[in-house]
Amino acid sequence: MASHLRSSLQRATLFANKRACITASINSQPMALSHQLAPAYNQQTSATNLAGKMDKNIVTSPHSDCELHGLTLVQRYFQNASKYSNKIALECGVTGRKYTYEMLGHLIRKCGSALTRAGYKKGDVMAIISPNVPEFPVALLGAASVGMPVALVNPTFTPEEIARQLTSVGASVIFGVAPMAEMLQKMAQMCPSVRQVILLGPPQEGFVCFQQMLQDSGDLFNDNVDINVQEDTFILPHSSGTTGLPKSVMLTHANVGVNVSQNIHPGTSKNQMATDQYQEIHICLLPFFHSYGITGILNIGFDLGAKLVTLPHLDVPSYLKAIEDHKPTLLHIVPTLAQLFIKHPALKMENFERVHTLFSSAAPLGAQTANNLLGKFNKPDLLVQEGYGLTEMSPGAMQTPLNNDHLGSCGRLISRTKAKIVDLESGKTLGPNQQGELYMTGPQVMKGYWNNPQATKEMIGEDGWLRSGDVAYYDKGGNFYIVDRLKELIKVKGFQVAPAELEDILSGHPAVMEAAVIGIPDEHAGELPRAYVVRKPGMESVSDAEIRTYVDSKVSSHKQIKGGIEFCDALPKNNLGKVLRRELRSQYAQAK
Repeated sequence: MASHLRSSLQRATLFANKRACITASINSQPMALSHQLAPAYNQQTSATNLAGKMDKNIVTSPHSDCELHGLTLVQRYFQNASKYSNKIALECGVTGRKYTYEMLGHLIRKCGSALTRAGYKKGDVMAIISPNVPEFPVALLGAASVGMPVALVNPTFTPEEIARQLTSVGASVIFGVAPMAEMLQKMAQMCPSVRQVILLGPPQEGFVCFQQMLQDSGDLFNDNVDINVQEDTFILPHSSGTTGLPKSVMLTHANVGVNVSQNIHPGTSKNQMATDQYQEIHICLLPFFHSYGITGILNIGFDLGAKLVTLPHLDVPSYLKAIEDHKPTLLHIVPTLAQLFIKHPALKMENFERVHTLFSSAAPLGAQTANNLLGKFNKPDLLVQEGYGLTEMSPGAMQTPLNNDHLGSCGRLISRTKAKIVDLESGKTLGPNQQGELYMTGPQVMKGYWNNPQATKEMIGEDGWLRSGDVAYYDKGGNFYIVDRLKELIKVKGFQVAPAELEDILSGHPAVMEAAVIGIPDEHAGELPRAYVVRKPGMESVSDAEIRTYVDSKVSSHKQIKGGIEFCDALPKNNLGKVLRRELRSQYAQAK
């Protein structure tokens, strides 16, 4: 689960298909925006002073055990809706259409009933290929209410890529948005298992209109579908795992449900449950097709009774306008959004007055970036919190304490979670401050990979420990630190060099906007670090020699950037912002 973005600002995130600005008008109710500040956080419920428990080099969460629910995610939503019925659940940041928790519940019932009326049943797979829109959870929970696993698909994939994913899970029906109709139709023709494409938007020939579906009476909605929360799959997000081709991850209702409980457990975050006087407001920019978005933002938001403001994609003015309009209480970010805040010349700080937390996940933030964020906002009560996880962990596993005292760490284990560090050569379990591969276990560990028992066996041992593919270590306080991806470490004369460490140092140079580091072959050293650097506007005169001198003065000899520095206009990134180092390696190889 990793992320940066797709260049500096405008290209900074293709978090969803840019064509998918939904203009369809759907009935909504007005609601006055509350600008009340969050009530004072009760530090007595905090676990910031607790260290992870250690026994025989196994680290256990410092938190007490969170509650385990026996509910499906649909039942859990209705339980939340009964508490927060009149509060706004979702609002489109583009069109302003909105739904209360009660309204959304009615639409979920209608959607589930309509799917049943159309002949879909438990075990059929729905694929959602959509940017973030308020109707996304209606399709998600409507399908889940029937017992249908939901495949989460990146809408910026090509039709061929999507077809491979849908064919692998045998998808029966697709939910998408009108601006993508042509692509969805082409892709459906490539998947014999697909019976229908449901489209949000005006009626079109050859598609099922979602708005017309929601005119269903709801009488076929079944409150008692036979769903085993421990065994039955809720969602099928996509992941590469530690090796190989992308795979569909089976996350059960229990997996996702417990991860929600783990993340809102007392002492884990500053989020607060909605009351008559207060409601969390979160901007939903990070995509719901990603596990960070679907669990970390959407489902956690529902448990909090939060108002979730959806954006279908990022352009910087629209994102900042949403912040200005809605005055969020928490901002979910990734490192490139952090850089946007740090380097934006004219942020209106009054728009951030209600923000209690900047929560970063999906890629290491770095101590330098975290400190720069605190300096930029200069807000004494602001928490810069980092989380760590994998799609295969539903996805959350760690979060930093609530007092900004371990910047650069990816956190301590959340409730009911254990971890260990395993030596890369001997397989021995290591103690504090020793680097090896991170393994984790807990009730949020995936059921497995869809129709791929061999890959599941390679990822999860018979003892239930899941490989992360990340090189990490922990200190004596149980704070974990990610060094880098196992397969991206650079080997210089037998010494391991972590690209992320050099990238963090490079980002501290006043001329550097962003940077990526790869290893290149070298006859004598095996590999050498090579940096790709995007300079800040107006800093084009700064030379590679100046930047190399800056970095080399801060690291030992084997970590120095002896493979050279190449300046570029942008770094190649995926839709979630993760720098694609493999593309840089490919570019370098082709240029040789």
